[in-house]
Amino acid sequence: MERIAVNPPGYDRSARPAAFRVLGPLTLTSGADTLVLPPSKVTSLLAALLLHPDEVVSVGALQQAVWGDERPASAKAALQTCALRLRQLFSRHGITGTVIKTVPGGYRITATAETVDLMRFRDLIDRTRDEPDPEAELAMLEEALALWSDPILANVPSEALHRDVVPRISEERVRAIERVCDLKIGLGRDRSVLVDLWTATRAYPANERFSAQLASVLYRTGRQADALAELRRVREHLGNDLGVAPGPAQRALELTILRGEPLTPAGPVARPAAPTPHPVAPGFIGRDALGRTIADRLRADCPIVALSGLPGVGKTALARHVGQFVADDFPGGQFRVEMGSVTGSASALEHAERQLLAAPGRGAGVRGGRRLLLLDDVVDARQARDLPALLAPGDALLLTSRQSLSGPVARLGGWLHRVEPLDPTDSLQVLGATLGPEQVDADPQSAAEIAALCEHLPLALRIAATRILLRTWMSLAEAVEWLRADPLGRLSLPGEPDMSLGFRFDEALSRTGGALAAAFVRLATAAPTPITVGRAAELLDVDPATARDLLDALVDRSLVEEAADHYWIRGLLRRHARAAADRPAPHPGPPPHPYRAKGSL
Repeated sequence: MERIAVNPPGYDRSARPAAFRVLGPLTLTSGADTLVLPPSKVTSLLAALLLHPDEVVSVGALQQAVWGDERPASAKAALQTCALRLRQLFSRHGITGTVIKTVPGGYRITATAETVDLMRFRDLIDRTRDEPDPEAELAMLEEALALWSDPILANVPSEALHRDVVPRISEERVRAIERVCDLKIGLGRDRSVLVDLWTATRAYPANERFSAQLASVLYRTGRQADALAELRRVREHLGNDLGVAPGPAQRALELTILRGEPLTPAGPVARPAAPTPHPVAPGFIGRDALGRTIADRLRADCPIVALSGLPGVGKTALARHVGQFVADDFPGGQFRVEMGSVTGSASALEHAERQLLAAPGRGAGVRGGRRLLLLDDVVDARQARDLPALLAPGDALLLTSRQSLSGPVARLGGWLHRVEPLDPTDSLQVLGATLGPEQVDADPQSAAEIAALCEHLPLALRIAATRILLRTWMSLAEAVEWLRADPLGRLSLPGEPDMSLGFRFDEALSRTGGALAAAFVRLATAAPTPITVGRAAELLDVDPATARDLLDALVDRSLVEEAADHYWIRGLLRRHARAAADRPAPHPGPPPHPYRAKGSL
């Protein structure tokens, strides 16, 4: 692999490579000289490439990172111009070699652990997993964490990167800090770890693991009042700012400290068991970091984990995949109950109870130990409200739903996460799993365009790949035009309603209720521009407060996406809304106030 060298006049070319930094403000460093890049579209392009070092980043992903949803009319040419300016920037600062490569379907930046701090961080973390000596592991972790500085990518003006990529990478940092604290506590360095924990709890005020560690160390070092104050702080933060209650482990710790009972002595902390090797859900690809995060939550006695997202995004597959991660942590068994065909909270609870008791050899009390209950496709918050009654002490609920279920999680405690479409690289793997990797590798640009037309939804990708596979006479380039002519109509398997993206969208709309569905159709059939609250109020003929409530309700149902200062609707959902608007209305007439909308829906 080529090294990236900086060659100003008089500089020794063999001295050292140039280094890019993304674990802080985006900078270019050579020797003692550091260039902090100014905010610009070129800076956003460079950040998007460096956050996927030495990987192919698709044209669509780069356009999203640079322009978001406001792409210029000639976005492809504009991206080429940005890439040219980036190469010129490298040339001005003496960077030689083919640093940014144009490859079929996108671009790739040449990178190694020596040239990109993110790769160096991950390399060190990977090395710690095979290190038997806790002292050596701790030294490598501290070296890895020293690469970070806040705020990360402060000079990169890409909303998409800060929303979709930065949180995922920051989670890697949190896991490393947690391991450092575990090691120091296990090595008996209670007083030394206090500094790390004070810093971590203030940087991540909602992280219950950090606050519990800090309270435990304070208590063990004779500072009972300070320990209780820390637990009170996190309880107030969770309640006032997030509307949730601390988990059972946190409450049990507080009760132990209040009673003055001894804590379990800290001993050497073994590395958590690696989740691999383990069986995976059939056909499951990608989302490894998210899967590990959910598994860690369930292992840590989180009573409820709710996964939400739009139809076809892969919530059920992810939940089943996570279930296999944590199989050994739930010796009482795992039970899956389909909730989508049931309505009403009482009948939902009875339905779930019947299925659990009917499972041969797997009902409550048959095997001892914690159980994991996977309740799939929960229709709404009313269904979810009574489901915790199914839990025995130590059990956990893993829910999937098109709604966020934020209300039940806030009332009962737990964690929720909205599942997003796949990364472009994972989308190509999904296509390759059906079509064969050799066909995707032969024409990666067309494969990337197919993935973009499917908007990286796992269901859409599998349907498209299956239909293309049946058309042996059709090349991938021809398949692009075939799919582009009628994306929704062709993302459907004949005779299989459940394998139809349109059917899934119809089902999602029917669950929203007529008035809210009408509001969505009106917004989605308007000009495809970012939707502000004012624009929504104008389209729906309501006041701004009601418009905001409507938009938030649609976000909760995964039909509308929310950005910092506007809302937007995915292209496939817009196409479906246009088709729905052309159908005869079963109940003609405008929806009642406050959900009345302009125009014929």
